Amino acid sequence: MRRAIFLLMVCTLSAQGNQSIFLILNQYNDTSRHIDSSLNANFKGTIFQFTEPIQELIVDLEAEQYPAAARMGLVKRIGLEHKVEYIVNNQIKNNNNRLFLEGRVFSTRSGGLVLRRKVDLMNYQDGDFNELNLWVGQIIDLVYPGWIENREQILFLDPSDITYEKTPMGAALRSLFVPGWGQAYSGKKLSSVFWAGLELSLSTAIILSYIGYDNAAKNFLQYKKQYDETDDVKEIANFRNLASEEHANHIKYNKLIISFAAATGTTWIANSVHAWIVGPRPSLKIYRDWDSTKTIPN
Repeated sequence: MRRAIFLLMVCTLSAQGNQSIFLILNQYNDTSRHIDSSLNANFKGTIFQFTEPIQELIVDLEAEQYPAAARMGLVKRIGLEHKVEYIVNNQIKNNNNRLFLEGRVFSTRSGGLVLRRKVDLMNYQDGDFNELNLWVGQIIDLVYPGWIENREQILFLDPSDITYEKTPMGAALRSLFVPGWGQAYSGKKLSSVFWAGLELSLSTAIILSYIGYDNAAKNFLQYKKQYDETDDVKEIANFRNLASEEHANHIKYNKLIISFAAATGTTWIANSVHAWIVGPRPSLKIYRDWDSTKTIPN
């Protein structure tokens, strides 16, 4: 059974001429990790003193109805006892796949919670040390670029060697050949059905218009031939009217073919562009980081 180790440290941290005394309380569930050594190595000039943990301060905030007010008296009392301005409580939980860190900063003057940070991300090499350094560095305004670069290692090992099986261009080219194929390739089933159905409808409209156009042309020629061959006055008038109607239908279907063809071509291109827009892209971040909106007053 893994036991929790509690490290209580009193340290004086200086940043850009602003000196504040912090009481740092780390709660970690791995006895083999030496967090105190890591902080001491990365924040030069910091003095750490270890004492017994304060159990009442490290309980879960969400377990209380009024988490801020519930511990104001305790925070003020600890501040007077240890002569510190801020109390920093860090809870770090580590498993094979995930790393969770919750940091809280209490002001001993007011007793309230002034800064809070939650991190839930994929575990990476020495991620617990790195995330704690980032958090403490944020508090004292001293963050080294290397710590940020270490976090980015959870995205990939070597970005230049990364290849993605699916790309937006692959989706666009597929939809250029078969409408809706690119959307289906990207996992967009509804838009795939929409574009495929729209193109099918327009194509069907072109075919029906062409059939009407062809029938009108054939009927026109047939009525014209009958008109030329008859001497009957009534038949002449009848064939002339029929031929005129088929000629008008011929023109109408011709315009419909042109309109539907233009719409089909435009929609085909739009379908390919849409496939590129919604095409699969690599995730830029595979961790979640909630930064607090409050800052420690100077």
